[in-house]
Amino acid sequence: MYVSWSSSLPWLRFMSMLEYPKEHEASSSSSLLEDLPRDGNKMTKVSNFELLKRLSSVVPWTTLQHPSNIYSGSRTSAVLHILMPEIEHGQHDILATALSTSHSGLRDHLSVVLYLISNNLTSEDPEEFIEEKLERDDKLILKILKDTGWDDLKHLKILLSTHEPTAESITEQVFASALRTSNVKVLENMLRSGMSPNRLVQVVVEEEGACFLTPLQFAACEEAESVRLINLLINYGADVDFSIKEDGETALWHAICTKNEPAVRELLLRGATVTRNCASAAGYWKPEETQDFALFEDIINIYLDQHLDTEREDPEILEQAVMQQNVPVIEAFLARGARLNGLTGKIYLNGRDPLQSTLLGDAVRTQNIDIVQLLSHVSIGTDRPSRQAPYMSPLALAAAYGLTDITEFLLASGADIRAADNEKMTLLERAVEKDNPALCQILIRHGAKVDREPRELQRVPSALLIAVQQNLMDIVDLLINSNARLNDIFDVDPGTILAAAVEVGDEAMINKLVNAGARLMGLKMKKIGNLQTGTFLQNNGFLPSLLDSSGPELLAAAISAQDDALAWFLLQNNAHKERNRTSVLEETPLWAALKMDNLGFVLALLESGARVTDDALTETIIKDNFQLLPMLLAGFTGSAPTAVSAAVLKSSMIDLELLRKANVDMRGAPQMSHHKWGTMGMYNLQHCRLESVLEIAAWKAEYPMFKYILEWASSAQMKWTPKSVARALTLAIFKQKHDHIAELMRLDSDLNCDITRDYSLSFASRAVGCFDTYTPLQAAVKTQQASVVRDLLVLKGADINYSGEGQLRRTPLQHAVELGNMEIINLLLEHGADVNAPAAYDGGATALQIAAIQGYIGIARKLLDLGADINQGPACENGRTALMGAAEHGRIDMLHMLLDEGALVVGEYEEEYYEAVELAEGQGHYAAARLLKSFKGND
Repeated sequence: MYVSWSSSLPWLRFMSMLEYPKEHEASSSSSLLEDLPRDGNKMTKVSNFELLKRLSSVVPWTTLQHPSNIYSGSRTSAVLHILMPEIEHGQHDILATALSTSHSGLRDHLSVVLYLISNNLTSEDPEEFIEEKLERDDKLILKILKDTGWDDLKHLKILLSTHEPTAESITEQVFASALRTSNVKVLENMLRSGMSPNRLVQVVVEEEGACFLTPLQFAACEEAESVRLINLLINYGADVDFSIKEDGETALWHAICTKNEPAVRELLLRGATVTRNCASAAGYWKPEETQDFALFEDIINIYLDQHLDTEREDPEILEQAVMQQNVPVIEAFLARGARLNGLTGKIYLNGRDPLQSTLLGDAVRTQNIDIVQLLSHVSIGTDRPSRQAPYMSPLALAAAYGLTDITEFLLASGADIRAADNEKMTLLERAVEKDNPALCQILIRHGAKVDREPRELQRVPSALLIAVQQNLMDIVDLLINSNARLNDIFDVDPGTILAAAVEVGDEAMINKLVNAGARLMGLKMKKIGNLQTGTFLQNNGFLPSLLDSSGPELLAAAISAQDDALAWFLLQNNAHKERNRTSVLEETPLWAALKMDNLGFVLALLESGARVTDDALTETIIKDNFQLLPMLLAGFTGSAPTAVSAAVLKSSMIDLELLRKANVDMRGAPQMSHHKWGTMGMYNLQHCRLESVLEIAAWKAEYPMFKYILEWASSAQMKWTPKSVARALTLAIFKQKHDHIAELMRLDSDLNCDITRDYSLSFASRAVGCFDTYTPLQAAVKTQQASVVRDLLVLKGADINYSGEGQLRRTPLQHAVELGNMEIINLLLEHGADVNAPAAYDGGATALQIAAIQGYIGIARKLLDLGADINQGPACENGRTALMGAAEHGRIDMLHMLLDEGALVVGEYEEEYYEAVELAEGQGHYAAARLLKSFKGND
């Protein structure tokens, strides 16, 4: 892949700094190699191997079949052509040969490593943690500095004084590595050479994980060298209050959050501003957790001295202190008269929808009555909750947590019980959920609602229904004595209070409710509590109507509960019969008996004429019951794709032959979610989205069984749909089952039909993301099977430019560019792939945009030569233009080439230009931002 490169590219200009000064001439002050010996600079095999390994990890090609060829000269040359420009034709081939044969010199080695560093080209391994990647990069960069002697003031000044984009980008990476490793010598030399400390650097800190911080913010989080680093950075101009975010998360805030007392003290001495966030974060600290609590009291007082006179209510500033039950901090704010009325942040009670409350509500959540008493005067004030986060009063929170003493205190303090009762749940409903009879008594005594307003159909369970369902006899008795309604009809199962008692199966509870006047039974019951309850239903005339509406469900529930007495009683009353059903049973009695290994019931149900279902057959196959399967098949007719799939997954030819002999129809979608597959080591099959036996076979079956399935379908004249064939083909391609692929290619298929790879499908390729969707051609490109790509294009006429619907979709060419696979890229281009195919709506990108993001400058050059639109707009959601993508990822040479080739930064493209600058600076790529600005001219 030869292309002509402009000599104006930053890297080609920088290469002059890697030239040895000519002999008999004065040494060049700008050469980085002038102090290094010309001879004896051959790199060790270990160094060469590490470089080749790094090169191969930048481009995510699939592993070759012969590992010895992974670092061959031709492979290395291909990677270099994709990533780097060259001064003259053939340079990369010579360099690749030297590297792969361990004959490279220091300059060769440096030229590759420094290019990778300057363009931020790192490993694409999706399984590597960011901490590991940064640590590996830091070791490489600092080792180069040490081995070359470039960590001294002289060489760092050379790098920083050139004002060349490549040199500036390298120094950014060096500075970041020195900071992350606390290499004070290199940091100081760089700062003395003019490096600005007011920048963003990617770091990993305990509290936030991987993030971008200023050097001073990072120093504030460090334990060992924090004070030394803080002084060094501030002495060389670090802005003590600088933060990229306008939220007060300064270096001081980070020091407070990480409880780094020496850093807090030093930053205060250096004049750091105590922001609102700083004062709030001080609430994390308790006297027993610090050696100098007065330091944090000072932080609070400094902030209040400056802001106490404002009229603004600010309860959230104390929220952390309240949740930490930090009494001294709370008292400090209260003593200064802080204004604390209003709403605090969102809360999630029991994982439900977000709610809002007050600081007093937060105090209730701590379940500490001392904190509640301290803040009893706090109210909602003039705030009004949003629709997205309804208000929950402190009294409602106290009931929801079952806090008797706090509820009594709030009621005694004048809490509005009527307002609290009109929230999403009544107070009694909340108290019953916590099984707290004493709290229920208190609330009833103070006038809490026993029932909601009467209506024809109650949308939510009443306090009495909740108590019955939880079998809380004391509370049921209390509510009945408080005149709770007994015959409401509810929109939730089991529909009535008496039906709930029948499900629980407590005879005393049933009698109590009946004696109190409960009469309505309803027809929504899912189970009967026990034989005594069943007898009660029979004696009172309820049983026939219940069995008519849901007999099989009730019998299946009894079998699953292993209540044989009740199950036999229901079977004798013909509960297994499906009378006038309009919906499909979730679980038949026969399936329940099979799951419970209850052979007696299985036989009794079969004798009674119970219907055999696909799920029943499947359960039998999963449990390897070869003797029972023929008995079930004798009474089965229809389709059983799940059973056939189970036989395939178990690799059981015996089961398949029995199913085939019984003329089972395998068409239809397997219902994988109905079964537990853990006994087969396939725990994720409950979430499987496969839609045909053919897909299951393509995914899991070895070739002989796969061939058997095809022959069975053919002999029974069961024709696979084109959609099923395409989906199966995609799976076979991902699994790289070439015999399966060949068979499927002979069948009629809809090659624009796709399949979503969810986490139940374990594919060989790590590059395949969960919930990404692929057609066969896209799968072949993604798994980098060039021969399959060619066959799909030539033999099957696959649509080369089809991307599909949905987010993150790619055309085959866009996939190939993302992988950096030139063989497939060239193949697709030869067959007419559109270099300007549009980006998917959400997260999509054109081929050129992808190349720019990845830093594949050789591919980008080829696409431009073929007419790729350099100014094509980004995806509507989460998209980037080529210029924005290159800037965000620090691809210096890509950025320069795009600008040289006509990427526009004015007129209608000016907004995208400013976003590109912002993206570059937000990722710490200031050299890229400066390069952009130099082309704009007037920024």
